[in-house]
Amino acid sequence: MVNAREHDLLSGVLYDWRTDLDFTIRLTLAPTELAPVLIALVDEGLVEVRRFTPENDVVGTYEVISPADLPGLLADPAVWDYSDRGWENRDDGLAIVETPAGQELSRSDGSLVPNLQASNPHLG
Repeated sequence: MVNAREHDLLSGVLYDWRTDLDFTIRLTLAPTELAPVLIALVDEGLVEVRRFTPENDVVGTYEVISPADLPGLLADPAVWDYSDRGWENRDDGLAIVETPAGQELSRSDGSLVPNLQASNPHLG
């Protein structure tokens, strides 16, 4: 959800996830481990997946990916990696974005959100 709040490209999500693993391993795991979680968040109405392209960025538009198209699209490891221009320009690829329902949940009183600080074994 934090990545969705930031309108992060999927490649950015992958860089943040499982930093204990080499990136190439994360890239192979993303379609089977991250895709189902992302699809569940979309199905719950908390996030949407948008496709950004350099052409659409110029005019300020994007494509919202249909939930029905997500399983096939997210099965391709290439969508989880930066494109040739994606790292520098951040205008090419799939991004996750909070919906209004997701925004409401992430900005709630915290009663439905786990205490991430307490659950982190590296803190404290």
